[in-house]
Amino acid sequence: MSLLRLALVALFVSMVFRPWDVLAAGEAQPDSGTSTPPAAPVTTAAKSLPIIRVNGVKLHYQSLGTGEPIVFVHGGLVDYREWNAVAEQLKGKYRTITYSRRYNYPNTNPLAGANHSAIIEGEDLASLIRRLGLGPVNLVGVSYGAYTAMFVALRHPKLVRSLTIVEPPLLRWAPELPGGGALYDEFFLMWNATRDAFVRGDSEAALRRSLDWFLGPGGMDQVPPEDLAMLKSNIKEWRALTTSSDAFPKITRDEVNGIKIPVLMISGGKSYPILQLIDAEIERRLANGRRLIVPDGTHDVCSEQPVVCADAIGAFLASR
Repeated sequence: MSLLRLALVALFVSMVFRPWDVLAAGEAQPDSGTSTPPAAPVTTAAKSLPIIRVNGVKLHYQSLGTGEPIVFVHGGLVDYREWNAVAEQLKGKYRTITYSRRYNYPNTNPLAGANHSAIIEGEDLASLIRRLGLGPVNLVGVSYGAYTAMFVALRHPKLVRSLTIVEPPLLRWAPELPGGGALYDEFFLMWNATRDAFVRGDSEAALRRSLDWFLGPGGMDQVPPEDLAMLKSNIKEWRALTTSSDAFPKITRDEVNGIKIPVLMISGGKSYPILQLIDAEIERRLANGRRLIVPDGTHDVCSEQPVVCADAIGAFLASR
């Protein structure tokens, strides 16, 4: 779930961004655009975030520190807060920018079109970089955010100084890798069932089916109430992706090999098998890459171990 984020969550429990989430009494809830139960209210911190308009949508973002810019891109079913702990670690030396992608909390952009994808998210990100006068930047993305960052590096190379990717879901590669076909089919059984639930107007069932895959059977019942509220506040993005005709646009091996800027890969040693296969293939194809595997990390390794990820990113940037 950070698409696949894939993954999402299991981990929300370990996310240290809660210090920013102080609720203000009586604050309104964001429109989810779906038939979901009440979502988490907009927090005091979120209400104070600056907003930038790009490509017809409004994006909330947060900027901390000064220096060479790092832009962090979150995964699926979460928002700008996913990277807060890592950004806090790095703001003493860098300007860190976290933002919420177009359909994520606390943004209230209406759903548009039936082909939402990392390409569209990438164009939003490229426009944000230009509008804020940041480029070239160091891009850091996790899961679908890493997928998004890769499209920016490929289509707008002058905007990107370096790239850090945490398990991008290049799922189209899986059927061509040993053992990948069965993993691919298993994932898309969940994906299509989630899509069907959204089409029926049952967002609760859609989220439950997704979490069964990401966390195991009955996974939704294992998520603490405050974290479940966060997932539901980001359900609009999940609907946009699972009902899209092009949620996983193609990136070829030759395109990955053609990325000449420095690339850091961060992988969880206990992540989903399909993503472990894909990460190994990305590593083989990168012309100027290095990879850190955190042995006890899951797909949400940087939410679980923000100091480890911040130290790795800092060392990588210092070595360029």
